Amino acid sequence: MTENASSRVQAKLGSGLDPKSEPSDILAGKDLTGKVAVVTGGYSGIGLETTRALAAAGAKVYVPVRNLDKAAETLATIKRGEVIPLPMDLGDFASIRRFVAEMLENESQIDLLINNAGIMACPEASIEGGWESQFGVNHLGHFLLTKGLLSALLAADAPRVVCLSSIGHRRGGVNFDDINFETTPYEKWTAYAQAKTANALFALGLDMKYADQGLRAFSVHPGGIMTPLQRHLDNEEMIALGWLDESGNLSELAASLFKSTAQGCTTTLWAATSEMLDGKGGLYCEDCDVADLADEDTPRYFGVARWAVDPALAIKLWELSESATA
Repeated sequence: MTENASSRVQAKLGSGLDPKSEPSDILAGKDLTGKVAVVTGGYSGIGLETTRALAAAGAKVYVPVRNLDKAAETLATIKRGEVIPLPMDLGDFASIRRFVAEMLENESQIDLLINNAGIMACPEASIEGGWESQFGVNHLGHFLLTKGLLSALLAADAPRVVCLSSIGHRRGGVNFDDINFETTPYEKWTAYAQAKTANALFALGLDMKYADQGLRAFSVHPGGIMTPLQRHLDNEEMIALGWLDESGNLSELAASLFKSTAQGCTTTLWAATSEMLDGKGGLYCEDCDVADLADEDTPRYFGVARWAVDPALAIKLWELSESATA
């Protein structure tokens, strides 16, 4: 695995963009005509807004979906551009392989892969192979998808892969000794943190491995956004987390930090298209910029933990993921 450390300085670039920029601010003047993109989860929440923005800028966007009928309803709200839904379930490896085969029949090159879909803080469950579901769906499914599409990605000019992580990664790293909670009690937020750390480490590992072939990868914290991702949380828990007040409205803190659904896709769009990132990769981004490396004084809602940008851990995760999806 190639180490291109000089292109991975984990510190703000000074993009000058507002953290609550709109998609039109990020893609202003960009023509993506002729580009092919894949957006997982691209029919709901910030994924839908990512699809909408890329399609409006001229890209042909493929959206893997579990439920074609549900996807058709939401994707019908996109009035500009070409959007193509195809069936796929990130928790079903055979389904992912079928999607890959269909994509490679349709397209010889893919310019952008946005690994956006995910689940959060859900009840304990597992996918095939016995993998804990948050790690399995959020990371392993995307690992298998990305590896399957590599030939088309590497055929493109300056392809980029964006993996959605979360500030939730700061709760903890990947527990390589007990990923599936076989010897420790399952805790949904610990599992989420592990999965989101894995998303960041995967982007780093992908960049380390393929940067010399022109592919660059980034991980992204989209910000706090109220979307269907919170479906497993009741109001009482969101009040305890400080997201809602006692009346069930956004708390003062959340109102100051949280973004609209459209604003929630802008760091993804920036990582996917910004010229400021040319020649760079493997970086964790937030608020339309590269994030600073967190230390003990960094506020809990910002920065990236060292365990999410550790090259040795990225290699360890890559080797485990290869074995898990073989």
